[in-house]
Amino acid sequence: MIRYFRYLRSLLARLESGLSGIGELQRDLATLQRDLATLQHDLDTLRHDVDYVRHVAEQTRANAGLAARSRPAHTPVRVFFLIHHLEAWYSLADVYAEMAAADDFLPLVASIPRRFPGAREFQDEELVHDGLTKFGIPHIRLRSDDSFQDLAVVRAFSPDVVFRQSQWDLDVPDAFTTNELAFARLCLVPYEPMGLVRNPADSAINPGYDCAYYRQAWRVFLANDLARDEVMSQAPATRPDQYVVTGHPKADLLRRKITLGAPGADRPFTILWSAHHSIDDHWVRFGMFHRMALDMVEMAQRHPEWRFVLSLHPALAVKLESADPPLDADFVAAFWRDWNGLPNTSLFPGGDYGPLFANTDALLCDGLSWLLEYQLAGKPVVFLQREGHRPFNALGNIALTGMNQVDSLPIAEGLFEQFAAGRPDPHKPAQAEVVAALFGSSGAASRIVAAIRTGLVAD
Repeated sequence: MIRYFRYLRSLLARLESGLSGIGELQRDLATLQRDLATLQHDLDTLRHDVDYVRHVAEQTRANAGLAARSRPAHTPVRVFFLIHHLEAWYSLADVYAEMAAADDFLPLVASIPRRFPGAREFQDEELVHDGLTKFGIPHIRLRSDDSFQDLAVVRAFSPDVVFRQSQWDLDVPDAFTTNELAFARLCLVPYEPMGLVRNPADSAINPGYDCAYYRQAWRVFLANDLARDEVMSQAPATRPDQYVVTGHPKADLLRRKITLGAPGADRPFTILWSAHHSIDDHWVRFGMFHRMALDMVEMAQRHPEWRFVLSLHPALAVKLESADPPLDADFVAAFWRDWNGLPNTSLFPGGDYGPLFANTDALLCDGLSWLLEYQLAGKPVVFLQREGHRPFNALGNIALTGMNQVDSLPIAEGLFEQFAAGRPDPHKPAQAEVVAALFGSSGAASRIVAAIRTGLVAD
């Protein structure tokens, strides 16, 4: 019994000691929480200071650029075009041609490497060079291992204006990022005719508009007033005079290409399959290639009387090469083996796609810009929707009225069977309204060049 009471006394002592230790631990935790709160406050202050310093640095760089922009009167306007996205050359082709034909402009085009999402290094300058050559565009090649050596070439030209093809700094070598080009007036004709979805990112900030290139751009040329409203609502750190509504040069060029490339009567029913790159669960989430590729092979097998042309978004082509998730090497290899093994399937190599629009009968597309652009051809657009994709904005909702929206490939196949049999597209009347509302009248390149002239005088 005595031993039992001693044991209880010892147990109580240990419990009291443990409770005392817990109390000390709680006090330590409270002290740690206060220290963490202080550290968070200090980090927030430091972040604010860094942002301020970055803002001052950018403003200083911009002011230096403005000071360097002075140009003698009555000299040609020197314009440098940095081309990394051959597939989007249509957006600038008429602008370049207009300037090349004018006495008061001196344009120069350069091919540069690119690094689209999924690529591990900068590449494809050769592809861009070959494409520009096929387009008949005189150009120089900037492909040094050190891109800043190439930037020295750009600076030596003393450009008054620099056109880059997109706002995405990560797509181009370091020397051609926004801040490095601030010595000239930066201009942009969006590579896509207009943004069709709301904010593509999982954040409150739209990185497509609220970004360095838009903030520092001298002029951004937009297709319509609604596109201008969309950009300005999501790019708060910019000025209204940066945005000029001109129409989009790509639409004018596509209209001409489609008219000139009218197909012959003996061509089989031909489907253009356009595949977007957003196949993962990030970004806009439109891409369906990983879910439909093998089914497309089976559709082509079921319809040997039809012809199928696959056009890959250039960033999707990169992802197929790397075979990163949700793709894998076996899946990609099996698709190419089966697709290339059929007599009625082919792959569009990219570049001059106006004739492709002219020589196909219907579009199967999971997104994005060709959903709108193909409507210029006045042919059926079948939009295969992926569940959970980013919602369309006001521009996208207008474009949707000219499309056949489906949520499965069998439904799409049924539509194609009807179109091949001669059934009219019920959305064709709406397409004319879409094109009129979003593209307006032709002559966009002339308006862009005129706006540059006017802006330079104002400067």
